[in-house]
Amino acid sequence: MELRKEEFPVALQAYEVRGESESFVAEQVVNTQAEADQFMSLYAGRLIKTREVRPVETKHYGPVQRRRSSAMPWIILLLIVVVLLIAGFATGWIQTMIGHTK
Repeated sequence: MELRKEEFPVALQAYEVRGESESFVAEQVVNTQAEADQFMSLYAGRLIKTREVRPVETKHYGPVQRRRSSAMPWIILLLIVVVLLIAGFATGWIQTMIGHTK
């Protein structure tokens, strides 16, 4: 099946035919003849139908902008203070400073 360039994008649908009934198998939106050929070769022997793609199906949505947490700098600052306090007590520097002020 050859599609004209102005027909793209188009949705290709594959159906399994059993007697008088058709069972839906797969659907793919294709943008090039190569994609259409690949779909048709994948579902060879099945009935292939086309349908127009609605504009909402081709709309590309940008990546979701994640909001960075404003708590992260505070957490880092708190961790630095805790590490300095632990180091000050472990070396005895804080105890000496408290002893000098009394």
